[in-house]
Amino acid sequence: MKLLLGFLVFLCLAGCASNQSPQQMMATDRQLVYKDTYKAYMEAENKYLNLLFNIERLPEEQELWIMKRDQMKELIQLRELMLLSRTELDAAIQDWEKYLIELEKDQKKLEFKSPNLRGQDANRSSPGELLQNEAYKPPPLYGD
Repeated sequence: MKLLLGFLVFLCLAGCASNQSPQQMMATDRQLVYKDTYKAYMEAENKYLNLLFNIERLPEEQELWIMKRDQMKELIQLRELMLLSRTELDAAIQDWEKYLIELEKDQKKLEFKSPNLRGQDANRSSPGELLQNEAYKPPPLYGD
C-alpha cells in the first residue's frame, strides 16, 4: 500500500514538474509585460534626450518645443504604466511564492519512511542524507 501511495505521489510530482502552475504562468506573463513597458519607456526616454539635444542646437525651432512637451507627456504615462506593471509583477511573484510554500508544507506532511533503514535512519531518503539539525551535531568520537 505504501509503495502504491509513493508511486502515486511520484506521478503527481512528475506531472506538476512538467506543467507550469497558474501562479508561475501569471508571474511569467507579468514579467513580460514589465519588460515590454520598460523597453518602451527607455525608447521614449532616448527620444526625449535626442529632442533636448536638438533644442540645445536649435532653440528657436517652435516645433521642437512642441515635440518636447508631447514626449514629456508620453514619458510620464509610460512611467506610470511601468510602475503599475512592476507592482503587478511583485504581487504575482508573491502569489507564486505562497503557492510554493503550500506545496512544501504538503510535501512535509507526507513522511517518507525508507523500508531499508531502521530507527531514526528510516526518515532518510538515502543513507547519506542529513536530517534536520543533524548538521549542527558534533560527530561521534571513535572511542565511543
